[in-house]
Parts: sequence; structure tokens; C-alpha cells
Amino acid sequence: MEKRQKGTLDMTEGSPAKVLLMFAVPIILSNLFQQLYNIIDSLIVGNCLGAGALAAVGSAGTVTAVIVQLASGLALGASVVIAQYFGAGKWEKIRICMTTISLFALAAGLLLTIVTQLFAGEILVLIRTPGEIMSESMDYLTIYFWGSWAIFLYNALNAVFIAMGDSRTPLYFLILAFFLNVAGDLFFIVVCSMGVAGGALATTLSQVICTVLSLVVLEKKMRQLGMERSKPLFDRIEFARMMRIAVPAALQQSVVSLGNVCVQTVTNSFGPAVMAGCTAANKAVNLVSAVPINWGNALSNYVGQNMGAQKTERIGQGVRASLWMTGVLSVMMSAVLLGIPNQIIGWFVEGEQAVSVIRVGSSYLRTAAWFLVPFSSYMVVKSVFKGVGDMGWFVGLTLSSLGIRVCCAFFLTSIFGVSMLWWSVAIGWSAATGFTVLYYLSGRWKKNRLP
Repeated sequence: MEKRQKGTLDMTEGSPAKVLLMFAVPIILSNLFQQLYNIIDSLIVGNCLGAGALAAVGSAGTVTAVIVQLASGLALGASVVIAQYFGAGKWEKIRICMTTISLFALAAGLLLTIVTQLFAGEILVLIRTPGEIMSESMDYLTIYFWGSWAIFLYNALNAVFIAMGDSRTPLYFLILAFFLNVAGDLFFIVVCSMGVAGGALATTLSQVICTVLSLVVLEKKMRQLGMERSKPLFDRIEFARMMRIAVPAALQQSVVSLGNVCVQTVTNSFGPAVMAGCTAANKAVNLVSAVPINWGNALSNYVGQNMGAQKTERIGQGVRASLWMTGVLSVMMSAVLLGIPNQIIGWFVEGEQAVSVIRVGSSYLRTAAWFLVPFSSYMVVKSVFKGVGDMGWFVGLTLSSLGIRVCCAFFLTSIFGVSMLWWSVAIGWSAATGFTVLYYLSGRWKKNRLP
């Protein structure tokens, strides 16, 4: 089988900037659609149900993010390993990795579905969810967790597509999920008057539909590429190889989400108006930061393929091109956040508390805007370590940023007030950027390669 096949992209040849642009744009658009349907949830909830409902979704959202990040981290192991196998031309290994990680993801997701159904209430109490929004938060959380298995399996399948250079198919599924989710929101919230539970149900159903379709399409793609079903379906050696990367990544991403839960606990102590303002601002920041984050994800697969092909000289070229492109885009997005922060937050909420919510959210956006360029550099350079499998530094750098943010939020809000909730984000980004660049310049990450 030739290395180039329809629906895949060999990133070990050609102009690094051109190859990365072709590969990264669909990944960025995929995540933007994912962010957009989360934002649509908040827009419909905030405008149709009020600030209290928006605060309930925000409180539950920090918990659901733990599950999403755990699933994403576990899938990362497959992505890095398969990308290096693709670059090395080890086709038989790709199919084995695909079935192995899919079976594991399905089992892990089903287990978490059961566990989260049992302890959703205790979790909300633990993060100090205010009593007036407890019922709505509980409704949202329990229904969302019905689809935990789909979240895990979808992330595993998505990792296989991306590792083989196919970033377009996941985009098509995210576009479908976007329209399914918007239609579901309008039907369940507006027509059926289900409240925040309707938003959670719309999200869960869209995830399940796209997961099933992804499995069908990937199976067909494997057969078209000549990768017949592997025997055994689950390979312990490849599983261990993927978990060597996946477990640290999953723990790191889960700890990050748990750190966000800790920050949410502090946020909750300031009441529903601050909770709603931070929720709306986080939606906007997540949207604009999706560009460097997902460009970094694209770069990590580019790095993986070139490490597998033993073309390390192309990695530096890809990093330089990525820094230029994401830097320019980050400047443009910063200008938008600085120019119309009140209008952006105003889209999310109306009613009596709108003025207080907008004041909090716009202050958050104005602060974050000044630090998008350092954040962009941090995400791009850090992705190199993920691509080569240097998980010690990848995890350590992420946790250092998180640790600084959590400490600032917990210990400095009592001194400097509520504004420390968003300044803690900026301080964490800045510190991690410095550490990341220094380690990249040392060149020690080049010693990592799969056997």
C-alpha cells in the first residue's frame, strides 16, 4: 500500500506551512463548531430561561468538562502512536491500535456513565453549587452523563482519523452535531419547555448520533485502505504503548478540569451574577483560544509523523510557521475582545441581572485579550512535546499553569477581589509560556521516539 491514500495526508513531505494549513484548518473549524454549539446552549438557556439557568449550566459545565478532558486525554495516546506509525509506514499497527483504543474507550465510558449517575448530586454539593440553582444543575448533569460512553468512543475514533492526516471527516461530523444540537435546543427547551434538562438532552443525542456515524465511516475507511479487521481486536502490547502516553495525558487533562472545578468553587462563592458573567466570558475565551489549541493539536500530529519518518529537521520549520500564523490570528481575536466586550457578554443574558453579569464578563474578556498571544505561543510549542511522546514535560507544563491559576484564585481573591478570578488565568498562561519556550530551546525533547 502506498503511503499516500485518498482521505489521508502525509505530512513528512512538502512545505511545512502549506501542509499544516491544509491539516489544521479543518481541526480548528471542527472545534469552533463544537464551541459554537456549547455557546448556542448558553445563548438559548440565558435568553429563554434567565441568568439563574445560565449559572446552573456553568456550574454543571465545569464537571462535564472533567469527563470530556479525560476522554480526550485517553484518545491522545492513540493519536501520538498512530501518527508515528503512519509516518513510519507501519500500516498493520494502525488497524490494531484503532480496535484496541475503541474497545477500551467504550468500556471506560460505560463505567463512568454508571459512576456519574450515582454521584452527580454529591459532586454538585462538593463544588458548593448554590441551593437556588441546585435542582437545575442536577437535571443538566445527570442527563449529560447519559452520553459518557459516546464521548469516550467519539474521541477515540476522532484520534484515529486525525493521526492518519484526515482532519476533514471529523469536521463534517462536528458540523452535523452543531445543527443537531441547535435543533434539539430549540425543540426541547422552547417547544417542549424542558428547561436546562432539554439543553443537556440535545447535546447528548447529538453526541450519540455522531459517534455511531463516526464508527461506521472509520470502519469503511479502514477497509478501503486495505486494513482488514485485526486479530486479536485488543492487543495488550499496543494498549500498553498507547497508555504510556494516554494515562499521563488523561490525568493531566482531568486534573486541569478538576482545577477548573476548584476555581468554579471560588466563583460560586460570589453568587449567581458573577457565576453567569464568568460562564459567558469563558464561552467567549474558549472560542477564541480554540484556534491556537487546535493548531497545536494539528502540529502534534505533524510532529508525530515526522518523528516516525525520522525527519526531525522538519519539526522546527513547522513550529516557526505555526507561531507566525497563530500569532497573527491571536492579535486579531484580541482586538475583537477588547473592542466589543459588553456586546459579547450581552448576547448571553437579559433581564434584571444583565447589568451585573455584563460588568463581570466584560472585565474578564478585557484582561484575557492581552494575553492571547503568549497563550498561543505556549500551546504551539508545548504540542511538540506531545507529538514526540515527551509526556513528562507536556504534563508538567500544563499543571504548572493550572497550579498558578488555582493558587491565585484561592488565596488572592480575598485580597484583590473578584477580578483575581480572571487575572489568575493570565498569570498562569504567562508563566507556563516562559517554561515551555526554554525547554523547547534546550532540544532535549528530540530524544523521544517510539521503539
